[in-house]
Amino acid sequence: MAGREYEELLYERGGRLQGLARAADAAASAGGATISVAVLHSRKYPAREICEWAPDGGMRPGVSLRNGKAVLTLNGKGRRPVRVAIVRSGGQPNVYYALSDCPPADFKARFVSLLDDHIPTISRAHLSNAEMRSIVGAAAEGRDVRVGLVSTRTRRSDPEKCDLRTDRVDMAAGEFACAGDEEGREITAVELACGPAGGAGSPRMLTVTRDCRFEARRGTGVLFGAALPRAADLAAGRAERLRAISRTAGRRTPDSLIVRFKGRVFADDSKNRARIDAIGSMPLTVLMDNGGDLFLHIALLDYGDCSTYGILAVASDELVIIPRFYATGASMSRLLNHLMEKFGDAAIERRGGGS
Repeated sequence: MAGREYEELLYERGGRLQGLARAADAAASAGGATISVAVLHSRKYPAREICEWAPDGGMRPGVSLRNGKAVLTLNGKGRRPVRVAIVRSGGQPNVYYALSDCPPADFKARFVSLLDDHIPTISRAHLSNAEMRSIVGAAAEGRDVRVGLVSTRTRRSDPEKCDLRTDRVDMAAGEFACAGDEEGREITAVELACGPAGGAGSPRMLTVTRDCRFEARRGTGVLFGAALPRAADLAAGRAERLRAISRTAGRRTPDSLIVRFKGRVFADDSKNRARIDAIGSMPLTVLMDNGGDLFLHIALLDYGDCSTYGILAVASDELVIIPRFYATGASMSRLLNHLMEKFGDAAIERRGGGS
């Protein structure tokens, strides 16, 4: 089969998850494509949300619907169109997979960035170290999978700067999943070598990234059979926790989201101005007021959907996010992703406020 015929498999034939998974595996294993996938959470069908919110100009997509699958086409002046197929995940009703065989850099720059910068109703989950290891552990269950490359970053005092490192390792994926973290290092990507059936031929390669994207080469069995279902469960669980908090907005004492970072992010008060600026750089938000240089207590407006929050540093490693008059789970997800991207690995919990 020629490459064009594999494109027809991905975008023009079949539909729903099972058919798309078969087409993706054929395109990767026999057609030589790299398959990129992003995990999305949306309470409405993502293709319609993207078309409604996308900005005018070259990024506005065309859309076609075929038997449970949407295909978006993103055009750009002087650039090759990017096509993305979107289907519901198998196990979580509000989780979707967005899949493309375009170059991974184009998928991230033109499709994923479109979501992050312009589509406030669709959530993506930035993963913690523990969640990254959980996905690797799922890929290892009953399979010959080894970790080949691990990319990490270490924070500097400036929220905008990190030291990056990539290590070549040779470790069973199950062992990696159970290993402890090196202090101060955030896992940004893990490359897995998945043994072929019967032990012959080149291994199938799967890369898992911190922003819950996946890249599969030479086959997609582990991607669809293990990694994506675990990621879907993680995305759905987080979305439901954030939605539960958002529903308390407008109460006299709403519930709050506790974000507890691994490092002492807020230990030095003299750096609060830089931290306030970092929080305020989130797309679709405006800082309504702030506490100045000596303490971190700000109000944030998400003008994508009019969600409002109070954000307060209560300890050297802890932020409290309090929804005010109105908030959505999708907005809270974007805010949490932004905070983890700027300040590092974190655990989250819900704190009840009352009636």
